[in-house]
Amino acid sequence: MDFVMLFIILMLLLFALVGWVVYWAISSSARKNRRYEQFAAQHGYDFDQAQGNLYYREYSKNKTTDQQYLSLFENPYVKKYAAFTHYPFGRGGDIKVAYVLSGVYQGAAFRAFTYSFEGSFADRTGPGGIFSIVLLASPEREAADLPVNVFYEKGMLCDYLSENLDVDTIHDRLDDLIALNKGEE
Repeated sequence: MDFVMLFIILMLLLFALVGWVVYWAISSSARKNRRYEQFAAQHGYDFDQAQGNLYYREYSKNKTTDQQYLSLFENPYVKKYAAFTHYPFGRGGDIKVAYVLSGVYQGAAFRAFTYSFEGSFADRTGPGGIFSIVLLASPEREAADLPVNVFYEKGMLCDYLSENLDVDTIHDRLDDLIALNKGEE
């Protein structure tokens, strides 16, 4: 009888602990997800959550093992925000765009978001990944002499890093793109 009561009490404690961990994880991810919206409001930028709430599930830049066999439909958020062909765009499956920030910074239009995809055996893209994308409008730019993680396409200068979008680095990355656009290194 004592063993059964002890077992029941331990099971209740275990369930309470698991419940607390789940609550903490969800509230922590919600707090981190709100940072994007607060950043946009603070600087007067537009914010679109798109396919948001990626942080708690797709948190790691090392999440590259998933493979997709078929791409079943075209994602409207990808078509709206990320219709490019240069890597990391235009490949893989289960493509997602989340936390889109857009506006004008130092007189130049920009867009920043988190982009993720899973590799595809059909497209032979290799493993997928999660990328922090920062785009700067640059209609008169030539595509020559760009750093490895920067490309020019469709009137946009694009900087990508293998990580989630970090609001603390957006302005620094935009400053780098503006300097690059002006021909400064």
